[in-house]
Amino acid sequence: MKSSDVYGFNYDGSWGTSGLDVWQHHDHGTMAVEIARGKAAFPKWNTARWWLSHEAYQRNPERFLANFEAGLTLFASHDILVMPVIFNRWRDPVCDFGGVALDHIVPGLSSWTRAEDLFDLDRAEGAPVAVAERLFTEYLEGLIGAYADDQRIYSWDLCNEPLMGTYGLDPENPIRIAELTWLTWVYKTCKKLGATQPLTIGNYPHIEALRATEHISDILSMHPYWMWNSVSAHNTTATKEGFEKYLDECVAIAEASGKGLIGNETVWGANDDEKHVEVMRYTLGELKKRGIGFTAHALHHSLIADLHRAEYGPVGWPETLHFIEADGTVRKGHEAFNEFAPTGE
Repeated sequence: MKSSDVYGFNYDGSWGTSGLDVWQHHDHGTMAVEIARGKAAFPKWNTARWWLSHEAYQRNPERFLANFEAGLTLFASHDILVMPVIFNRWRDPVCDFGGVALDHIVPGLSSWTRAEDLFDLDRAEGAPVAVAERLFTEYLEGLIGAYADDQRIYSWDLCNEPLMGTYGLDPENPIRIAELTWLTWVYKTCKKLGATQPLTIGNYPHIEALRATEHISDILSMHPYWMWNSVSAHNTTATKEGFEKYLDECVAIAEASGKGLIGNETVWGANDDEKHVEVMRYTLGELKKRGIGFTAHALHHSLIADLHRAEYGPVGWPETLHFIEADGTVRKGHEAFNEFAPTGE
């Protein structure tokens, strides 16, 4: 499938408030209901970006992999390919998802990362390995090692939204350098383990993040959010003019690299259904105009941040992004998503 034909949703189970919570208390029956609801409402859905939890794998690898296999089988039964999100670097003070902390990947930030050769594939045999690197290695060996050539997987998203801070804009910043060293290690480790599917990185909406990770991505992925309610000068996509400029810059990078381009997290939130439909129509219209495939964030109501109404928990600045409510009904007007399905299918 061409990257321009990618069409679907991100998915997080409704029963948990964080990645660890969702995976530690995995509910396959509820997941089956939610995926079926999505396919019934949006029948041309062909790709799911499914968020994983390395923390859950660490606690019980066998259970995690059994649940992962069950989920892949479920998506395949609906003719949906999967883009698993291996690691996460987006952190949210309102309702944190969990993921990789900087003090786990930046040398010297904690006693666990004192090694100067942290995430070094050329380390001498028998040399000491930091705890974080050992745990990440075990996770990748268990996950990629078992699914390196599985045709149900469209691509692997190595990390959701790394470099998401002002430090990421400065090539000389030691934190940026360390994070890119880690991402490069993840990329090369997956290749070493035999991953045959394309590898990508889900970049937050700043062009510098895409530039910085292009060389360790087989397909380019970014998060084209028109952040209509932003008041921050750092959000370059807060205006339509800035959003469209960002898209054009992403397309130019993809064309220069000869790689596909996917908006693998898109459509900014709104509590008001009518406003959210407006955001969806504008955002997806601009993506389609440029031949960019996408997976909207997100399919279903969840206790995860930004995917629920206020009666279910804290609602942050992005407001409400989900397309299907807790009771299984499609948000008013959101059937318009079907208008943006690939025309070749």
